[in-house]
Amino acid sequence: MKTIRVAVFIGFICCAAHSASLLQSQSFPKTANDLTFTQRTNLLAAGYEPWESEYDANGHCISGCIYSGITIKDELNVLQQNTNNARRNLVQYIQNQPQQQNIISQPQQSGQSPVVIIAQNAPRCEPHNTNTPAGQTMPLGVPLTGNPRVTSPYGQRTNPVTGKQQVHRGIDFSATVGTPVYSPAIGTVKSVWRDSTCGNGLKIAHANGYETVYCHLNTVTVKNGDSVGAGCVVAETGNSGRTTGPHLHYAIKYNGEYINPTDWVNNRG
Repeated sequence: MKTIRVAVFIGFICCAAHSASLLQSQSFPKTANDLTFTQRTNLLAAGYEPWESEYDANGHCISGCIYSGITIKDELNVLQQNTNNARRNLVQYIQNQPQQQNIISQPQQSGQSPVVIIAQNAPRCEPHNTNTPAGQTMPLGVPLTGNPRVTSPYGQRTNPVTGKQQVHRGIDFSATVGTPVYSPAIGTVKSVWRDSTCGNGLKIAHANGYETVYCHLNTVTVKNGDSVGAGCVVAETGNSGRTTGPHLHYAIKYNGEYINPTDWVNNRG
């Protein structure tokens, strides 16, 4: 009986150590199939993702793709479909904007559509991005002040570090180290982490199924679970992770899937 207990205890220690190792900075496996479902779930919960997809000259996946065996054309089609779904939500939001000043999200019950209600006195942080309305719940506009230069748009490109073909799932903005990064909408910090590709990363959950993702940060000024206001400082830009120079990688997810963020970035609340 004692022998069995020792064996179980040793097994528990091994499993615990292995789980802990998954939360360390590391490169993501070549495909999702390289991990068990449980291990992949643990990684995603900690903030890690296959941040960069890479394809060979024939357009076949090498690493970091959204599923094994996908081609670059397939991935672009999937992202376009996700974007079309989100764009319908964006159009509804813009059409209702005259009646939606200082808005906050109302929690939704399972099976119901997201609801947005009006709040007359949304709190304002200092300092804040003056281009972002105080109560904005849709991630609209650029998470930096001024008019930062886009150094790499969303879409198919040649990775500037590896030289491989890839789908760039976000937009890169030129910014010197230490430039304030602002949340474009009211939200809750979902994850703060560091890995070898994204560097210092941040993910914020917003209303109606939206999430915003930030990579290559120098510092993150919020922590998991924090509530953030629209236009509030959440981080500073940096040069961490896989980069060729200081910049901000900014991406948007809708219902858990990446979308083309261009329309959202070009719209201001």
